[in-house]
Amino acid sequence: MVKNHKLAKSIHDASWGTFVDFLDYKMKLKGKILDRVNPNGTSQTCLCGAKVPKDLSVRTHECSNCGVKIDRDTMSAKVILSRSKFALI
Repeated sequence: MVKNHKLAKSIHDASWGTFVDFLDYKMKLKGKILDRVNPNGTSQTCLCGAKVPKDLSVRTHECSNCGVKIDRDTMSAKVILSRSKFALI
């Protein structure tokens, strides 16, 4: 079914939704909380709040506002963590 280009995105989205629901269920069994964070724009944003636009080919995050230079994926993870209600940063 995933080979059908008209349905592929919906099928993958449903799979991720099912996974997150299952993860939430399992965490509740352990007395934990799943914090769902909107990941939109995390690769284009710095922890200082500045917008740092870049193409997918650029793998390094360099902020001209605060001067931080770090791997793009690491910065995205830090931004997602900072958006959490339970952030440790």
